[in-house]
Amino acid sequence: MEPPAGTARQRADRLQLNLTVEGGAVGQGGTAVTVHNLSVTGALIETAADLLLGQDFTIVLPEAGEVVASVVWQSERLFGCRFRQPLPRAVLSAARLRNPLPSDVDPADGGEAVAADAAEPLGMRLRRLREARGMSLAGLAKAAGLSKPSVWAWEKGTTVPRRKSLHALATALRVSEQEIVGDAAMVGLRASAQAASRRAAAEDMDMLKAEIATARQRIARAAGVDAASIRILIEL
Repeated sequence: MEPPAGTARQRADRLQLNLTVEGGAVGQGGTAVTVHNLSVTGALIETAADLLLGQDFTIVLPEAGEVVASVVWQSERLFGCRFRQPLPRAVLSAARLRNPLPSDVDPADGGEAVAADAAEPLGMRLRRLREARGMSLAGLAKAAGLSKPSVWAWEKGTTVPRRKSLHALATALRVSEQEIVGDAAMVGLRASAQAASRRAAAEDMDMLKAEIATARQRIARAAGVDAASIRILIEL
């Protein structure tokens, strides 16, 4: 959400997230809440809970625990809220660690969040492609199997789609993923996929080593010899 008038630093500290936490009406809770935007003064959230304008509700945030906020605007399942008390900046840091911003993600570390080219933000690009095909917001969401509030948030630039959602959007629009995110972002996505493949290969190798070690111990016990004398050969 757009926070009340404040300093430039407050605006700079507003985070775009896709962080799922627990929340709900005061005294109830237990409802899943997705935080799309977070600042020290307020947040943009998405939830299936029935919240009313002016209603107080609680949200559980990293390093802050249960925080009380009030609804200041609403659009379907999206709610803009203002915290009763400003958050410590440590809470924003903790939220960033739990769910990094696209600009914070190092593609070599396998981050999946994507950002569009600076010349045309992802939201503007997505809306242009949708309107060029005569699709409504609801129509695109239905065709892609996604929620309308999520597509709305992506077009508004309050959050960005993950790789799975990006693929669904591209399929529904009949374009490539690159046409949605731009050339620069695709470089990061490819690096992300390569890094994920390397991690998977390393994990498979660790599992294989563990299986071999276990087999060596079993063979040694059955043969009555030391495990160090057992050699296992794998032919591929």
